Amino acid sequence: MKSKMERVLTFILMAVALAVPSAARQKTAQRDHLTENEADLVRENQEIEKRIDVFIKAGDRRILVLTNPNAEQKKKEEEVWGPLPTGSRIDLLQDFKNILAEAMEKLDSAHERSASDPQVAKALDKLKKAATRQIGELKALAPGMTDKRDQRALLEAIDEADAASKGSLP
Repeated sequence: MKSKMERVLTFILMAVALAVPSAARQKTAQRDHLTENEADLVRENQEIEKRIDVFIKAGDRRILVLTNPNAEQKKKEEEVWGPLPTGSRIDLLQDFKNILAEAMEKLDSAHERSASDPQVAKALDKLKKAATRQIGELKALAPGMTDKRDQRALLEAIDEADAASKGSLP
């Protein structure tokens, strides 16, 4: 028969054992770079050209919020795209970078499946043009960023946009 002290210690150890995995999961939980509506639009648009259009718009939405934190969108646009994304500058810049990376991955996959599909080349061209435009918009944010972490996130986003703007298919 366990003493009261042993039962208390057993209870404490069990509580800690149950709490640790939960806390570890919370720390490693990552932010999704697409909003729920944007992710739905990516899934709904199976044609690569339309899918790339969704990624471009998702990136533009982050730049809009970064350049104008009080930005609003039209009701019809919100019905389709959902609320504008939220988060810190770092969050939005990392989202932007991850959106472009995913767009490039989808283009590569589409090219591997069907290298002769003219939609793939059109989608690549759209992404390159959008990324080139977005580089300028991102660079315009630099003077307002004094925090080193913000600056690093901005440089990473610009680097990703630069890579997308120079993208090519094998």
